[in-house]
Amino acid sequence: MEYPRQTNNLIATLRGLPEDHSLAKLRPAYALGNLIEVLEEKYKFGQVKVEDLIAQNWKQIVGEEIAHRCSPQKVVSGAILRVQVANPTLRSELEFKKQKILDQIHRLPGGGIIKAINFSHG
Repeated sequence: MEYPRQTNNLIATLRGLPEDHSLAKLRPAYALGNLIEVLEEKYKFGQVKVEDLIAQNWKQIVGEEIAHRCSPQKVVSGAILRVQVANPTLRSELEFKKQKILDQIHRLPGGGIIKAINFSHG
């Protein structure tokens, strides 16, 4: 039977043993049999990420003339696409085309999770 740390420390003191002052939590042991399946599900191994799909189709999404001057970086907060642009002028141009770009992204498989685009210069 497991007792709380405070109870174990009291018993250790009464027996003349050192107390446990570690900050670690006592957790139950888990079987390793399904660890791989749990990690695959949690980190989505073997599944295509939305970032990868967007990067692969970036030229079709924004057009050939713009694609080489900006690039999608990552999806943050599960729904915001960060795009790095070459200069402030291009950033303004892309701000005007934001809804069209979002529509193109939504046509991709899984692209519906993107709700906003954040353009940053640098």
